[in-house]
Amino acid sequence: MRSVVHFSLCALAILGLAIPSVTLAQPRSGDLRLRTDGELKFGTFMVFGSGARSVSASGAVVDQSIVALEGTKARPGQFTVEYERKGANTRALTVTIELVISAPAQIRQGGVDARLSQFETDLPGYSRISNGQSVRVELPNCRSKTCTRSFNIGARLDVTRNYGGADIAIPIDLDGRVVSVDWS
Repeated sequence: MRSVVHFSLCALAILGLAIPSVTLAQPRSGDLRLRTDGELKFGTFMVFGSGARSVSASGAVVDQSIVALEGTKARPGQFTVEYERKGANTRALTVTIELVISAPAQIRQGGVDARLSQFETDLPGYSRISNGQSVRVELPNCRSKTCTRSFNIGARLDVTRNYGGADIAIPIDLDGRVVSVDWS
């Protein structure tokens, strides 16, 4: 039983965009959905030359050579994995899902170069993850029609200002697939 979901969101420096929920595949035993509950935002700031801002999965912000400005607040991305089983069976099952988070190497916009790195989550065993690393998420003892697991994603944004300024939006791909559905 396999399902694949591909989903794009944006890590944002300065402005946020709304990203809808996506369902792309329907396995025989159930549907997998990845939902954005809140975008990863790095807030509004100014940089002279180069700097970095890290937003942890818990929401802690660390600046290096960044001047914080009023405006959008920094916060981790908030996501939910949903597995909706087919039929009315309420027998306990454990669903294992594999997620892969990836982002482009670098973005150049309005005289500003930006790069995401040092991804982290609040999922057990995956506090730090690399770009493109596989992450396993379990939904244990699922007895309801829809089983969910919410989690946060943080990252580090490195920026270099060559000239001007920009509202930077870096796409992050979040791919998911059902690896197994085991009856308890």
